[in-house]
Amino acid sequence: MFQFKNVTSLNIFIKAHIRQSKELSDIELTAEISQYTLYRGKTAYFAVKDDKSVINCVMFEDGVRLLDFVPDVGDKVKLQGRIDFYDAQGKVQFYVSSMTRAGAGDLYEQYLKLFAKLSNEGLFDPAHKKKIPLLPRRIGLITSPSGKVKSDVINTMRKKNTHFDIVLYPASVQGTNCAPEVCEGIDYFMSTRIVDVIIIARGGGSYDELFCFNDERIARKVYDCDIPVIVAIGHDEDKFILNYVADCYCGMPAEAGNTVICSYNDQMNDVNNLLMRLDMSMRMILDSKRARLDSLRNHKALYSTRTYFDNQKVMVKQLTGQMGDCLNRKISDDKKDLSSLISRLETLNPSNVLKRGYSYVSDKDGNAIESISKINTGDKISVVFADGVADATVTDTNITEDK
Repeated sequence: MFQFKNVTSLNIFIKAHIRQSKELSDIELTAEISQYTLYRGKTAYFAVKDDKSVINCVMFEDGVRLLDFVPDVGDKVKLQGRIDFYDAQGKVQFYVSSMTRAGAGDLYEQYLKLFAKLSNEGLFDPAHKKKIPLLPRRIGLITSPSGKVKSDVINTMRKKNTHFDIVLYPASVQGTNCAPEVCEGIDYFMSTRIVDVIIIARGGGSYDELFCFNDERIARKVYDCDIPVIVAIGHDEDKFILNYVADCYCGMPAEAGNTVICSYNDQMNDVNNLLMRLDMSMRMILDSKRARLDSLRNHKALYSTRTYFDNQKVMVKQLTGQMGDCLNRKISDDKKDLSSLISRLETLNPSNVLKRGYSYVSDKDGNAIESISKINTGDKISVVFADGVADATVTDTNITEDK
């Protein structure tokens, strides 16, 4: 048995043997990017995977500068470089010297197809988003019962406000059990109606570990849920189908804790401000009513009833006299107008005309004859005077010629 005196000596031994391997000194590998971070624009730290395994990679500035595309999670790439051992941390890493595209990764292709399908069906429509309640009384949390996420969400909420209840529904947040268990959690909260809002949370991880949140079953379940749903999966840069379907998306679990509930102190300050405004408004109303009451209390009608009554009586008498004068003046004017009309009518009265020596001629039926052309010799006519009628026979007619 070969003995090592410490970890450092063991790691140095492993590193030396890896470096002695000709097979690992110059390799080519085609795989899918599952994580990618560019540090200060120079060094790329990333991981590549297949359906069973993952290996960490690093590419330094010389290699990054030669890239003709911007690598992203889900890209299928061809890598060249060497395998080495980072003895300080005991890690095997692929030191990549060059990277080229090899087509989109299988998982990413699945993501794009499902994204397009659900987008066309309207599952991402902002009009379908439900409003997050301001002060939920009870909050449902779907996440792993172990790990840091649960405590991050709860502790963040407790710092802002302690006046709420939380119900944890334990669920797998990666792997094949993730989708059915998350869906079961949503069904549980919908059937029991015990929460006002639901949070689905999971911390960071590799792309393939988190890919379960691109599952169509969870997306449709969240869309159909009539309780507002907040999603906080991975980190800000992670994009999942669930982010677009949810009513509210938060980049990290702790952010969901900040979003779901308002600060108790802020709410108390708002309430106190409203109470202050209400108090000021009530004081203004009371002051106004008190001033009105004082003006009525000092009114002479209250402290000298007899004097006020006598004054009002005088005013009534004056008004009565004024009304009588107006009425008499109106009657006098109307009498003058009536006399004038009577005089005009008397002037136009035919009987009065006849009394002045005039008469008129009528036929046998009593109709007035206004022209000599209306009678002939031998016609019976009547001559009407003011005091009687004389019957006559026409013996001759003589038409006056116009001159």
